[in-house]
Amino acid sequence: MVRSSELSPHQVRAGLACLRDIIAERSWPPLIWSRRDGYRFCSEPSELQAYEIAVIREKLTEIRRFITAVVAPHAALQPKGRWIRHLNTQLSSVESTLDVIADYIDA
Repeated sequence: MVRSSELSPHQVRAGLACLRDIIAERSWPPLIWSRRDGYRFCSEPSELQAYEIAVIREKLTEIRRFITAVVAPHAALQPKGRWIRHLNTQLSSVESTLDVIADYIDA
């Protein structure tokens, strides 16, 4: 989208975020993205679930990397810090929840 629109990556992200807000306000079908089809509206429950799980797995990876690269070293430097203990507890909870969702298989 950046190449074809000649917008900056920031402008494209902001535009897509705004578009998703408008879509939600107007109760349109969700906008999803795939390598094969690019961006498109989707109403198919199985496709939406696959997209949601893929996004959750991506976010889970981001959070795990954040925990191991930033939070854990911070906790090692300041093991009794109130902030870092709270952050670690909350992120562990988020990680656990996303892990359960990411491993969900519709029986």
